[in-house]
Amino acid sequence: MSIGGLFDISVRTMSTYQEAINVSSNNISNAGNPDYTRQRVLLASEANLDGNGAGVKVQDVMRVRQDVLDTQIRKYQSTFSDADKRSVVLQQIETLTGEPSSTGISAGITNFFNSWNELSANPTSSQLRLNVVQKAQNLSQRFKQTVNGLTDIQYSVQQQANSTVDQINGYLKQIHDLNLQVYDAQSRGVKASELEDQRDSLIDQLSQLVNVSVQKSDSGAVQVNVGGSYGADQSGYNQFQLANINGQLRLVSVHDTNSVAVVNSGQFNALSDLYSNKIPGYLSNLENLENTFVSKVNELHTQGFTLSTTGASTNGIPFFGEVGPSGVVNAVVDGELKINSSILADPGNIAASDVQGADGNSNVSNKIANLVNTKFPELNNLSFGDGYSSILNSIGLDKNQSDNEVQSDNTIMLNLKTQKQSYSGVSIDEEMTNIMKYQRSYDAAAKMIKIADDMIQTLLNMF
Repeated sequence: MSIGGLFDISVRTMSTYQEAINVSSNNISNAGNPDYTRQRVLLASEANLDGNGAGVKVQDVMRVRQDVLDTQIRKYQSTFSDADKRSVVLQQIETLTGEPSSTGISAGITNFFNSWNELSANPTSSQLRLNVVQKAQNLSQRFKQTVNGLTDIQYSVQQQANSTVDQINGYLKQIHDLNLQVYDAQSRGVKASELEDQRDSLIDQLSQLVNVSVQKSDSGAVQVNVGGSYGADQSGYNQFQLANINGQLRLVSVHDTNSVAVVNSGQFNALSDLYSNKIPGYLSNLENLENTFVSKVNELHTQGFTLSTTGASTNGIPFFGEVGPSGVVNAVVDGELKINSSILADPGNIAASDVQGADGNSNVSNKIANLVNTKFPELNNLSFGDGYSSILNSIGLDKNQSDNEVQSDNTIMLNLKTQKQSYSGVSIDEEMTNIMKYQRSYDAAAKMIKIADDMIQTLLNMF
């Protein structure tokens, strides 16, 4: 090998190992960056035109990453975020019901029927009649608070869904922009590892909101689909909007409202299901309980007679609502039990007797008091108290299921992220070892230059 060749090999070797040192140094500096993917230098032999060895070169700087592992993490991240969002909202609903409590609906139902039982002992007592009205008002207020609270939570869920759609659209635009930058860099032969890390981080964040799928192209760009619908790639990106289709919140394309994303996980899926199914179900069950409650009380009360007024008592007055042309109306308005106006004006119009003019008779008040333990087909053969407990149990079961899914998915995610960290994460000890190895090779190449220089000096001194 000529002295010139020795110089060339030495300089090339120093340049190669300087680049390798730079890559390891960059790895170390990003050891605390959770979005960073470790880079690895792939060295290869260099050959001249004659096929002889000409030193070493950096063949590639690779991102150490497993696409299969990324796919699994995003899948469980999506289901975890779904369950976690459900758990948060269901916790708000459980807090709203405030059960068990001495001021909740369950206690209100019991107190209402107890007041009728107390009235049965002394049906002419003005104080006991006022007590019945008061307990009915307390129960009515608690029903109203619960219904209004559920409605408010449902509205809040819708607002969160709107905000989530905005986030989805923002991520898709950023992914498209990064696709362009990655493609431009790679087309110029420049590595875009940091840009790819940013893009992967955005896809990870998107997977928390909705289920995604990712396909990579040879150009370095990725195509991201949202719920099976086109999301973003190098050529463009989609924008979504919230749509109410047959009472169901759906994610549809702004450009084609017939293109509906099939969302089955992520925060958006949780919000959609809560708004469209869970909360309406709770409200429907609560409404059915109220309507059955009002109907059964009114059915008995209209058969009874009021206290004697000017020598006569009347019947046909409902306890809840007003008498309209086709029956009782406005008994339940926006979750509130509306006590009959004549009873509010004069508790003497509470019908405790089943005999006209027999003010001491308490047969009707006894029958109404006994409704507390009566089971009704309208409530799946449950009493009023058990019917309300069934609603609470339904909420509790949904909350418990979400909590279990949170724990399960979180455990799986932690294991997957541990695997990812061990594969793609930076080991400072390993990188420092690499730097020392590269440094020794760099120093050896520098000594080769010194040797080549000495040889030239020797040759020159010969003349």
